[in-house]
Amino acid sequence: MNRVPSHHESEAAILARMAESRVALLAANSITEAVDASGGPTRIPGANLVAALVETPRVALLLAFCVGAIVLGPRRTIRIAGRSGVTAWVAASARKLGQRVG
Repeated sequence: MNRVPSHHESEAAILARMAESRVALLAANSITEAVDASGGPTRIPGANLVAALVETPRVALLLAFCVGAIVLGPRRTIRIAGRSGVTAWVAASARKLGQRVG
């Protein structure tokens, strides 16, 4: 029939579950040693430099300028970048003026 476990049996069952969860926690902590504090995988030093460059502002613009200079030539690239830069500057100025007025 259904028997009520004694205090000692209940305590032993709880201690057994705690021991199992402790072992599982230690196993999980030993697996994550290859992960740094930010939560991502550890990187090699050269990759850190590349990742830092990619995360900085305007790097895509600089890379596009360099690739354009190689593919199209420096003279044509400067002309295209100049037109794009002037267009962006005029648009930003108009936007700021619109925000001041409105």
